[in-house]
Amino acid sequence: MRIRRRTTVVVALVTAGALVVAGVASAITSSTFTFSFSPAKVPKKTYKAGALTTNLVTSYTHPGNAIPGGAVDRTQIYLDKNWKINPKAASQCAANKLSNQTMAGAMKACKKALVGTGVATATANGAFTIRGCVLLFNGKPKGGNPTLQVFTRVQASNPSVMNCSNPANNTQGNATILLNGVLKPASSPYGKVLDVNHITQSATFPLEVFKTTIQKGNYISARCKASNKLWNAKTIWTYNNGAKRTVKRTQACKVGS
Repeated sequence: MRIRRRTTVVVALVTAGALVVAGVASAITSSTFTFSFSPAKVPKKTYKAGALTTNLVTSYTHPGNAIPGGAVDRTQIYLDKNWKINPKAASQCAANKLSNQTMAGAMKACKKALVGTGVATATANGAFTIRGCVLLFNGKPKGGNPTLQVFTRVQASNPSVMNCSNPANNTQGNATILLNGVLKPASSPYGKVLDVNHITQSATFPLEVFKTTIQKGNYISARCKASNKLWNAKTIWTYNNGAKRTVKRTQACKVGS
């Protein structure tokens, strides 16, 4: 994800960075992720509500919009088939209620649709780290599939400092990025994939860290039905040069009430 420029200082720093990497044909980019579902002890046949934390991390040798491979354009997070998403556990929020809002504004418009929170960082094309706060809202269905409105409020100027506490009264930050994640069916051992596409159309600076926790009632729940007692997740990143990277992870689960 790339963050919109808001100050002349940022423009000057990015211009200087562009001069340094002028002539570089492509960037070497690497991504990885971890996940954790809690609780790990759940029934075998019925589902138990819980929380899913994912942490996506990308590093670049030469980040930037003009550099092939210098930005993530799409992430696809595959969720285990023994996890269940229940969009009816939260209200629905339309994207136009969140555009250009502060965290406080977003919460005022769509508090009942909130299903997750988190933190994010991006790079101002190598000049400095941009910090942001993430709010995840249950969105309107798209093509019959549930959606997540991925709202990120950032401080896109140096020094970039953000406190993500108390979002209902938090007016920090000077830029908002809104992405739409679509929850689509996926083949075994997965059940759903959260597909966040066209990231570079909504943001200007490349994403480095995106860590979120989804938890609201039984919006997400799990069972431990697999014979090997493992949950599976994977992420596929597509970069702005079309290259892809896939990382798979597992977590042990236990059968219990």
